[in-house]
Amino acid sequence: MAFDGAELVALVESIVIEALVVGIWGKLQQKDWRSLVAVAAAATLITHPILWVWFTELPPEINFWQRSLLLESVGVVTEGALYRWIISYLWLCSCSWSWCMGLSFWANLASYSVGLLISGLPDWG
Repeated sequence: MAFDGAELVALVESIVIEALVVGIWGKLQQKDWRSLVAVAAAATLITHPILWVWFTELPPEINFWQRSLLLESVGVVTEGALYRWIISYLWLCSCSWSWCMGLSFWANLASYSVGLLISGLPDWG
C-alpha cells in the first residue's frame, strides 16, 4: 500500500499521539502501558488508511466537518473494539468495554485536535 505525503504525515501523527495518550493513560491506571502503546499503534495503523480513503470517497455535498465527525466516530468505535479484543485476547490487562471506548475516544480526540491545529481549521461550508 502506497501513501501520499499528506496521508503518511497524518498517519504518523495519529500513531504517535494516540499511542502517547494510551500509554500515559495506561501508566496512570497502572496497566501494562508498553503493550497498550503497541495496541494503540496497531489499531491506528489498521483504521487510519481505511478511513482516509472513505473520507475522500464521500459525496462532495458532505462538508469537511460532517465527514470528519462521521468518520472519527467510526474510528473511535472500531479502535475501541480493537483495543478490547486485542487486550482481552492477549490478556494484557483487565479492562471493560467502557474503559476501552473511553480510551479510544480520548486518544482520537487528541489526534484529531492536533491534526486540526497543524493543518488549520477548514471552512464550515
